[in-house]
Amino acid sequence: MNAYAASDHGSRRARLKLALGRELEVGEEIIWSGMQLPRIEPLMFGIYVFAIPWTAFALFWTAMAFAGVSSIDSAEGPGLLAYAFPLFGTPFIAVGIGMLASPFYPLWESGKVLYAVTSIRVLKLRLGRRLKVDAVPFERIGQIERMEASDGSGMLKIPVAIGRDSDGDRTTEHFRLGSVANVMDAHRAISKLVVA
Repeated sequence: MNAYAASDHGSRRARLKLALGRELEVGEEIIWSGMQLPRIEPLMFGIYVFAIPWTAFALFWTAMAFAGVSSIDSAEGPGLLAYAFPLFGTPFIAVGIGMLASPFYPLWESGKVLYAVTSIRVLKLRLGRRLKVDAVPFERIGQIERMEASDGSGMLKIPVAIGRDSDGDRTTEHFRLGSVANVMDAHRAISKLVVA
């Protein structure tokens, strides 16, 4: 089992590297690249403040609706249409479970995400059923925020667009790079090219 998993991980890495080579434009060079680490970020558990009450209420509401429909006394029973009301709660339960699972998402993406800094842009390649590529040219990059662990791994939060929402409040769109080994190298590579 472990040999198969290692082989699968290696083949995905090779496919991502091939995809990165195919993405490069004429004259574009790779300055830095790194695979996303299968690491859980403790800050991601902040969503639990909202996810736990949401999921608990959705489960409670659905159970109460189902109990109410089941207790209907009639000769023919509650009828099929009556069960639509408790089924209305299932999408809310699914959203709650998704929020509870979101901190573990990096473990599921292990070996599927490659980040790269080239001579003209920053790339994120994600290999799932399809290849998804996100690219940010250097002229859109703002001041970078680096979060680094004691082992040198970490992530970069890169502002790429500033705008206004429908209320007129200022918003910033970010590109996240990480969690990767030796995040300082990625930060230096981007900083040198942005300044140049």
